[in-house]
Amino acid sequence: MADHSAASAALKRVTALALEHHNALDPAARLMHAHTWVGGGASAFATDLADHRTQLQSALSTALHALANLVVRHGGSPPAIPALTTTITSMSTPASTFQGIDPTAMAALASTLDHAGHTLPAAGTRLATELTTQGLSTHPGHSLGHVATWATTQTMDLRRRLTLIRRTVPGTTLPAAVTAYTLFAAHTPDPQGTATLLIQLARSDTDALNRLLTLQAQGPAPDLAARVNAWWHTLPTSTQTSLTTLAGFGLVNGLPATVRDQANRSWLTTEKIRLTTELNKATTAVTNPLDLGGWEVIANQLRRVDLIERASRSVPGYPAPLLLAFDLTGQGRLIVAWGNPDTANTTVTNVSGLTSGLDAAQGDLGRARALWRQAAATSGRKSIASITWLGYDAPQIDPGLFEPGRSVAFEGAAAEGGTALAAFIDGLRASHEPSGMARAVVIGHSYGSLTSGHAATLRPGRFADDLILVGSPGVGVNHASHLGLDPKHVWVGEAGGDPVTALGRFGADPGRSSFGAQSFPVGRDVWTSAHSSYWNPHSASLRNMGSIVNGQYDQLVDPPSRSNRPQLLMPEASPDLDAKLSR
Repeated sequence: MADHSAASAALKRVTALALEHHNALDPAARLMHAHTWVGGGASAFATDLADHRTQLQSALSTALHALANLVVRHGGSPPAIPALTTTITSMSTPASTFQGIDPTAMAALASTLDHAGHTLPAAGTRLATELTTQGLSTHPGHSLGHVATWATTQTMDLRRRLTLIRRTVPGTTLPAAVTAYTLFAAHTPDPQGTATLLIQLARSDTDALNRLLTLQAQGPAPDLAARVNAWWHTLPTSTQTSLTTLAGFGLVNGLPATVRDQANRSWLTTEKIRLTTELNKATTAVTNPLDLGGWEVIANQLRRVDLIERASRSVPGYPAPLLLAFDLTGQGRLIVAWGNPDTANTTVTNVSGLTSGLDAAQGDLGRARALWRQAAATSGRKSIASITWLGYDAPQIDPGLFEPGRSVAFEGAAAEGGTALAAFIDGLRASHEPSGMARAVVIGHSYGSLTSGHAATLRPGRFADDLILVGSPGVGVNHASHLGLDPKHVWVGEAGGDPVTALGRFGADPGRSSFGAQSFPVGRDVWTSAHSSYWNPHSASLRNMGSIVNGQYDQLVDPPSRSNRPQLLMPEASPDLDAKLSR
């Protein structure tokens, strides 16, 4: 057992060590108090930092008191023990989503933690040695080592974040998703295991892609697309290039629109080559002219490839189309954007209903272009993107009409489509480049208004700035306020000669004042020609939808007569388009 003089000498050496190292984390605490960053994990980090400061100072204080007690037991007088606790004015930072980072201060924060991580291990070893020599517990020394390991880990994490921040082009903002799910991933729960799937997908793992698409289709948490977008922005260029050649990759919500377009066009070309080869083999293999089942399936998919190629070609007077999704199987899928939704000031998503689908896409594409032309003509300097969204199995006039999951008389198809639409809108929000003027508008036509209604209820407050319902049989709720957005931004257009609007099949009739939505005039032309003519060229209906898309609510017009039809200043239109829209 150590004697009095030995214990006193050990106490003196440990006191000097404690005074040197007890404030090792204080500079980091002061930087956090100065709001080195706010939100996005800052609050959790500040709490963690405070806990480790307490552990450090408590370990040193425990060691000093143990040595002081030893001195007393050996007959010495109670020695003075210096106070090792330090006070940093409230280190709390607002718990919120990401708000801001000061890169210079964060670099300083990383440096102070790095210094602590390098100096505390040696201090911990010295402390443990002193305590062992005196026959005391070495736990305080091990605590210093634990704090050092934490500081080193945080240093690496902070520097990783700084690398991402500094990679951002000067004058631009780091995408919010990158900030939330990459810079601060440790503070965001991931019950669906998305992070693991994305790590696997980065290796071009097709099974991971299929599982991600399944997760996306099943009604993902609203942050799935944002996580995808964050992951994409942090991938090396070589990995990004490789992934765009992976079949089906362009279907993933949250990827930039141009990336989806590139990936889907590459996949479409690959599918065309594959199907052409299979058709040639099937043609050679046919021996019985009555046995053409397999041949017809392949030929139909090739016809759809041709349809998609034509649908995604440029049209004079309109922005270059972006192919955001397609599916050749089953009823088919097609999503095409006229204008880039990632950079547009306003993006409008057009959701169609009964009889819509890949094989009848031309009319839906024409309506999306007509709306783009109308909105662009009056938007001033603001850019518009108009999307044809054929992303679900809309009811058809076929034997499936009597199946609850497919029938226009039931909500099954709308519920499934609403899930897909909500996930797609999540992707648009996640991939949009920061813009304070960005607006999202959704137009649901016919049964598509029911689909839009289901999607809106899944994303209250996040679905759209304005929701336009035209020719609606109901949207599944009894009041506009139940759709998750201000009823002042729920718009209803109904033609008197439209039989669908009189059905009131799904919830309350949106056209009734008791529903609480805003009514907009559709014009006499639509009044007489009804359900499919809300996009007629020069109609009040089209003109008013354009005004709503632009947020120009004070410019809605009353129905004009045919003899006093308003003339609009528009880009040059395609005669074929106008002819199709007039039918």
